[in-house]
Amino acid sequence: MYFLWKRTPHGSIRVSCDGLSGFINRALSEKSRCRSLSLAEGENASVTLVLFSDKSAMESFRVEERLASIVAPLGFRVQIVWADRGAPEAEWCEALSSAYQSPWTWMLVASMIALAVMAGLKGLFWTLFWGTAAWFASKVVISFLIGRRMGFFLPEARR
Repeated sequence: MYFLWKRTPHGSIRVSCDGLSGFINRALSEKSRCRSLSLAEGENASVTLVLFSDKSAMESFRVEERLASIVAPLGFRVQIVWADRGAPEAEWCEALSSAYQSPWTWMLVASMIALAVMAGLKGLFWTLFWGTAAWFASKVVISFLIGRRMGFFLPEARR
């Protein structure tokens, strides 16, 4: 998506949303990310950035100053909105929201209800028990095979 930044007698100047957000993300540290941005056109164009970070408020203030100094030579004023500042419940809410929107979640819920109705609670218990046991057994076998491939289980004579 392109934003109209300025109209000149020679034409219009447009700014790419993906390009500007990529530029902002490269300027940020690994704990901060640009979620979205908007651009107001005109001579005194301003860009509004929606950022999220795991950092403290003091470090976030430094990020704001740094972004203002980086974007100012491009002719933009910067306004920053923080989506969340590493709140522990924000990550949980995001995971819960994605689980609600996943068809896999609803498939599992419907399957468990159908199994409980058709086979009873005893059948549901044993299905979950053996399914969990199979999951753990597959994790052990896969980690053993990966470890063997990586050379962790080589005989002592070959080390």
